Amino acid sequence: MVTRNPQIEIQPDARPLIAEVNFSVTRSGLEGQLLGITIQREKPALEQQKSQLLQEEEEKKMELSDLEKKLLEELASSGGNILENKPLIEQLTEIKASSLKIKDALAKSHELQLNLDEERNVYRPFAETASNVYFLIQGLKSVNYMYQFDLPTYLLLFNNTLNNSPR
Repeated sequence: MVTRNPQIEIQPDARPLIAEVNFSVTRSGLEGQLLGITIQREKPALEQQKSQLLQEEEEKKMELSDLEKKLLEELASSGGNILENKPLIEQLTEIKASSLKIKDALAKSHELQLNLDEERNVYRPFAETASNVYFLIQGLKSVNYMYQFDLPTYLLLFNNTLNNSPR
């Protein structure tokens, strides 16, 4: 079921059978999207570094999660007195060392991400203004239906403006 009604009413007995997905555009979401487009145009290396950093951070988090699972499996499968099980203690020590390295890498990654966000924030006022212009244009449709704009058209105009502007 598809509707343009932002306040859809679904009967209580049908609610568990329907997944509601809201595709409406928000100011902050559009601002983030326009910021990404602007940085991709002005400083592509910065945007690439940001996405690579996020990917590495996600991999480290997955690795940390795997180590935690391995730790729990080792503890669950150990038999007898845990303190006398030398191989288990050695594995726990290795897991702890790996975990500390990953946590340090995540902390450094977080610091670097903050620095990158600081560099990206230079372009935030531009993206915020462009987002506000979109919602201003959306408000014009209450004056006359002729002024109705959709998001893909606005993004196309935004990209054309960036491509035609001097660096």
